Amino acid sequence: MTKVSNAIKRFIHNYGKPIKETLLFIGFVVLLLSLFVAITNASIVANTAGNIYSADQIDDLTEKYDCVLILGAGVRADGTPSHMLSDRLSVGYSTFISTDSVTLLLSGDSESNDYSETAAMRNAMLEMGISADNIVCDGYGLSTYESIWRAKNVYGYNKILIISQKYHLHRAIYIANELGMHADGVDAALRGYSKQPLYNLRELLARMKDMIYSEIMPDSKYTERWEESYE
Repeated sequence: MTKVSNAIKRFIHNYGKPIKETLLFIGFVVLLLSLFVAITNASIVANTAGNIYSADQIDDLTEKYDCVLILGAGVRADGTPSHMLSDRLSVGYSTFISTDSVTLLLSGDSESNDYSETAAMRNAMLEMGISADNIVCDGYGLSTYESIWRAKNVYGYNKILIISQKYHLHRAIYIANELGMHADGVDAALRGYSKQPLYNLRELLARMKDMIYSEIMPDSKYTERWEESYE
């Protein structure tokens, strides 16, 4: 036991200071990164807050948009929309009916043959009474950045009204602005969501990623129009 104790003392004597300095350096780096994340997120939220409307303010929108863009979200195994997506579709329907837009762009992940957000979204819109002639589906909207990038660079929309939950809209509008588009958003949060704390944490990191993407502006994974028959 004495040998072990002495060995520990020698280790601390020989390496205690370097270890302490290393830990202090790591702590300093973590602090700087935390401040950077906090400042960046605060800036994105502050710069986009004035472009976000509540569902009750839809009638106050006077702009004429190229399209109403509903961003995709999770779909259940049976093909029905999750609560979050269902709320986006409900608010998207009300918004589309209340504005002068003639195009409803549904953008989501339909890359896999056995999972399609746009199919679920399109079916819901048809059931609500939206004509198929007014619906454009983009199944290559694999991420928020790609949905916005493709809306501009593939489909040619420059003035868009985005439908999503408020926590997500800040990032979507920021991306659109950085890509040279004009974007407003309507908050589709009609209820609380059980995983919202997780969504909020993930959003902090996603804003950092898309801030970088919006600077370097990479192309979407797919640069062609989405072509698939839903008949």
